[in-house]
Amino acid sequence: MVETLDAQQIESVRGVDYLTFTSSSTVRNFLAAAGGPEVWREGDRPRLASIGPVTSGTLREHGLEPDVEATHHHIDGLIEALVADAGAR
Repeated sequence: MVETLDAQQIESVRGVDYLTFTSSSTVRNFLAAAGGPEVWREGDRPRLASIGPVTSGTLREHGLEPDVEATHHHIDGLIEALVADAGAR
């Protein structure tokens, strides 16, 4: 069972620069805890970063487009993608 985030926790998450997802289960569990995908489709939200195409596919299944996808599908690859994206912004 996934514990639900309260409104203050959701607002705290909204204040971060990136939400990183390292697997499809992290996508599903986060969305279950954070009020569903509709909460993250609209308005001010962090950039969504995915470790690879499978995880990106799960985000898309929930109507969310990843802003960053790692080319190398491991943690170091995700970090590289985040650094590159942050540097380009």
